[in-house]
Amino acid sequence: MKKEYFVQYSDQSIVNSFDFPKDNFVSITVGISEIKHDLITSLIQRMFRLPVFFVLESMILGYEKETLIENNVSFFEFSSDGAIIKVDSVEKLNLVSGLTEVLVNNGLGVFIFHGESLAEQDLIPSRQWNRPIEFKNVDIYKVNTFIEVEEVGFTIFSKSDLFNSPRKVQNYIPRSYSLDINSSDI
Repeated sequence: MKKEYFVQYSDQSIVNSFDFPKDNFVSITVGISEIKHDLITSLIQRMFRLPVFFVLESMILGYEKETLIENNVSFFEFSSDGAIIKVDSVEKLNLVSGLTEVLVNNGLGVFIFHGESLAEQDLIPSRQWNRPIEFKNVDIYKVNTFIEVEEVGFTIFSKSDLFNSPRKVQNYIPRSYSLDINSSDI
């Protein structure tokens, strides 16, 4: 049986949870009960050309850093357990998507960035309980799209006309998933 998902314009609370110029980005939420690495890999391959950047806010499970080192994947460490990885090959995408699956299914968040002239050290997130998430060093005008992946789905923030409506976003979800039309803004 196919897993169901829904696609909607994001609630204002989600949009307000980030500190960036909201006029430039459309925000679309995709709800899926379980995030799998094949979903992440397929989504990235369908939506973007490589490279993309994965921002792992926390690698607290312990094996993530070891896995990256063992597989010769370079990364930028920005805290005691945070890492930013430039993914420029399908092999890296598969590996990092697998790590992302484990992290988000354990309640942690991961960001994925696509844009022009982005650098790892510029994508460091700043999260405080009483303020929106900020990416203080990134030139947000260089960012075309970023995705926040969480345990219950993901939110796409994009300037691209390719992903600016729920109807368009559904074209990037693998066919092994089934759209819940009644819960979607289609």
